[in-house]
Amino acid sequence: MAEWAIVCQEESPRDRVADFLQTFWQAQHRPVRTVLEICCGTGLMLSELAGRGYAVTGLDRSAAMLERARRRMGEETTLFHAALPHIPAEAGKFDAVVSAAGGLNYLSEAQISATFGAVARVLPAGGTFTFDVFGQGFYRKFFDPSAPRVMALELDDTSYIWTFSASAEEEFVDMAYTQFSPAPAADGGEQVFIRTRDLHRYYPLPHAAVRRLAAEHGFTDAKVYDNYSAQPSGPNALYDTWTMVRSRS
Repeated sequence: MAEWAIVCQEESPRDRVADFLQTFWQAQHRPVRTVLEICCGTGLMLSELAGRGYAVTGLDRSAAMLERARRRMGEETTLFHAALPHIPAEAGKFDAVVSAAGGLNYLSEAQISATFGAVARVLPAGGTFTFDVFGQGFYRKFFDPSAPRVMALELDDTSYIWTFSASAEEEFVDMAYTQFSPAPAADGGEQVFIRTRDLHRYYPLPHAAVRRLAAEHGFTDAKVYDNYSAQPSGPNALYDTWTMVRSRS
């Protein structure tokens, strides 16, 4: 599924994200050694950064994902089970905070503001915050207020169905996700499939709102790029990549 998202939905692979981060960090006055990833999931980005020599810490609200991250990273990596905007005080300070793969899409503007405040508290002056969210092009491509859109996919023995719905009256959009996965088959028995369903609620995040919230929480030099590239993000960008610098304690 991750490989499909990279090829078919133009999501950036982790090595490209890490290349972008390193280029950005190397251009800053403060060297980066310690990195906190919020919404770290199963540790894919943590693993990529650790492999490049960074001391990484992860935070996620899903205990199941953190269990997978623990198996991937080993016992030496610190992982926190917490839901944004809370970042535990015992996490300490970091040279950089990152959030890759759209974790902040699930937060309302008020929650984004509180998260910016929490991130600012764990960054010293000169520390950096980098994150990605869906861009204007993503919402236009998948969400139509006039009618839901449905997309289906089959990979190997697993089938996926996405239903995208939006309303002009709401500040959020919904993606209902259904998956049919093969269950372990009994000897000689028919194949049985397990259906799981999730509802993903996304909050579009306008550029003007990010810049305003960044300034309110002591961040400067807020810039937005097109999907971890050197190009500025525009109205057709599927993914916005934001960088900003902590200016005061």
